Amino acid sequence: MDASTSGVCGMDSKRKFMILGDLAVLLVSFIWGATNVVIRDALGGITPFWFCALRFATACACVMLIFGRRAAAMSAQDKIAGTFTGAVFILAYLAGAVGLLYTTAGNQSFIISTSVVFVPLAVWLLTRRFPGWHVIISVLLCTAGTAGLVLDGDLSVNFGDLLSAAAMFFVTAYILLVQKFAANADPCGLSCWQAFGGMAVAAAAALIFEPMPLNVPAKAWAAIIYAGTIGFALTLVLQTTAQKYTSPTHVAILLSTSGIFGSVLGIIFLGEPMTWRIFIASALILAGILLVETLPARREKRSSGD
Repeated sequence: MDASTSGVCGMDSKRKFMILGDLAVLLVSFIWGATNVVIRDALGGITPFWFCALRFATACACVMLIFGRRAAAMSAQDKIAGTFTGAVFILAYLAGAVGLLYTTAGNQSFIISTSVVFVPLAVWLLTRRFPGWHVIISVLLCTAGTAGLVLDGDLSVNFGDLLSAAAMFFVTAYILLVQKFAANADPCGLSCWQAFGGMAVAAAAALIFEPMPLNVPAKAWAAIIYAGTIGFALTLVLQTTAQKYTSPTHVAILLSTSGIFGSVLGIIFLGEPMTWRIFIASALILAGILLVETLPARREKRSSGD
């Protein structure tokens, strides 16, 4: 096997792992969209900070039970990195939870989803490498599609919108931190420390700002268990592992599909209306994903053919 053939094989292998990573992130996005549908009407009996604290505690117990030995074997530096990354992630949840008291769910969903713009911009600034016009066009398509999914006529800005913008920056930072730390660490062990960091910050916020819940309804407990296990523990491990093989820009673009999945599942299971706006917006997001996923593969195929 000559050097050129070896290089092509290595490129194909890297591309396959990237596609697998992208599919894992797409599954994470589906689960996030499904989680919003599942828990939408089940949180009437618990305050938002306590819901986050119990959700992260459930997730931490799950991942520590399965991967606790791997987490314990990590270096002190990796443990701190994972804990800090989880703390950043929960800050996005907490800012979003308070923001919803002052703004609409649609406005917040759109504002947080603009991380699809800020992640590639941050990577560009940090690495000084232009991501390519196909990525820029894909980002614009996903942003326009997300706007069509979640925004109505009222575009005014209020305190809740500002908190939602803070949540968006925390999400952006989280994606970049996972990319940085997952490259040289055990992703499963790192997930354990992320869950621990998130649980610690959420519990502290709940104890400081909200009264202890004395009577949590069964529906709320079911939502906590689902959101903590499938909705967070599983997605945490999937995303952290996937980011070893794919780029943060791909992650941000693929996570923008959670709005599509949430809308479709809401139509199927909650009887929400299907409109032309949802259809066109979803098509824009899908076009953006297809562009960023297929164009590099076509270029690689063309260059290998040469």
